[in-house]
Amino acid sequence: MPITGLYGLNAMKKYFWYIGVGAVLTVLALWCYNRWDIWFYNLPEPAYTAVQVPSRIVLTFGSCGENTRAVSWQCGDTVATSECLYTKISSGDTLLAKAEGKLFVTAGGRCVLYHAELDSLERGATYSYCVNTAGLSSDWQQFDLNANSDSLFSFVYVGDVQDKADGFSRQLLPEIAERFPTDFWIFAGDLIERPHDQYWNEFFVATQPFRMSVPITSCTGNHDYLKGIERRLEERFIYTFPYFLAEQHDNMAVYAMRYGDAAFIYLDTNRDFWHLYSQRQWLEQALKETQMAKWRIVVMHHPVFSIRHKNNNLLIRKAFQSLFAKYKVDLLLAGHEHAYARKTTRAKDGLQTTPVYVISQCSPKDYRINLQSGYDRYGLGNRFYQIVTIANDTLQFLTFTEKHELYDKLLLIKSSDGSVLFEDKGIGMLEILNINLDRIAIDGEKRAKYEQIIQQRLNQ
Repeated sequence: MPITGLYGLNAMKKYFWYIGVGAVLTVLALWCYNRWDIWFYNLPEPAYTAVQVPSRIVLTFGSCGENTRAVSWQCGDTVATSECLYTKISSGDTLLAKAEGKLFVTAGGRCVLYHAELDSLERGATYSYCVNTAGLSSDWQQFDLNANSDSLFSFVYVGDVQDKADGFSRQLLPEIAERFPTDFWIFAGDLIERPHDQYWNEFFVATQPFRMSVPITSCTGNHDYLKGIERRLEERFIYTFPYFLAEQHDNMAVYAMRYGDAAFIYLDTNRDFWHLYSQRQWLEQALKETQMAKWRIVVMHHPVFSIRHKNNNLLIRKAFQSLFAKYKVDLLLAGHEHAYARKTTRAKDGLQTTPVYVISQCSPKDYRINLQSGYDRYGLGNRFYQIVTIANDTLQFLTFTEKHELYDKLLLIKSSDGSVLFEDKGIGMLEILNINLDRIAIDGEKRAKYEQIIQQRLNQ
């Protein structure tokens, strides 16, 4: 081939290479343009005025877990001298716990959050408390400490709440509290639609009947974060649940506590991937320190195994999954994917074993899921909640719908050697598989294809 022809061929190859690279970069730029707001845009917070009396009181666990309590509240827009007064009923003594205040200047206004820790509490006792800021006091509230927590206790588990203003959670959460008077509550993050005062108010209204008398806890969710090049947890979350302040591991919202013969570990799966290794180190240490606990329960927002796509949460799975297996975690409670799903691990001999993986949600929004993602049970078109009861060597796991109908039941019985026997009562129960047009968060062709998949499943 003549030199000129060879030169022309090489030039043409280079030309097409440039075109190909340019096309890829153009598609990538368009994709980033379409996703930019989803990744980085924070909706402006509407203006609000802080309430000038102690309000939004939350009872939760303290830095030492079961036998301590922390109380958080809001009052005004200027930090003032504050404390929590508390007394054991019939003791005749009133104790004082000084409070720390934190001023928040947000896009919508100014507010101050306070928190105080109540220690030296006695099992089996009933306590009364009130909070005071700048001479203004709340009403007195009461809480009990379970005298038999080593042998019997229960808790409510709720996935994402993430409700709209004046939403259904105002009805559902108080109904759950009335039907099931448990020892405490666990939420899987995404308590709020956005880190705005209006959505915080929605959560406080929905939990009003029980949040001052029963400890409520939560891990972080992505909707509790502010978007950016590096995502940042909106600090009102931390000061609402001040047990996170005690850990302060690499500025991550993680927490571990013992309650009875169980250990509870809360992870922060919303952090950017370069923080996961540090969190893995913290998790392994927390698991080592709780090896004497009969039951170990991990709470995390993102599920290890997604029901939306097999590659979702891949880095989270790589970071934590091997530790869950190595240290024999029993129950993994997650949310994020706006459906219900539950599966047990299968051993090499095919028998069920732990961990048991759970995804649940209590939000008005449904997401499209993959019904072939390897879970034993699915639930769609509904809100769900769980009642978990631990009695010595038995863990009972019950799932209810928003109409308080029993939907799923699992019983774990732990032997002296640490192995677990299963009684799975979900087999044979009808799955809720439907499309609620008011709830599903997809449109157009995606919605039509999803409806077709659901109809095919129903016809099987």
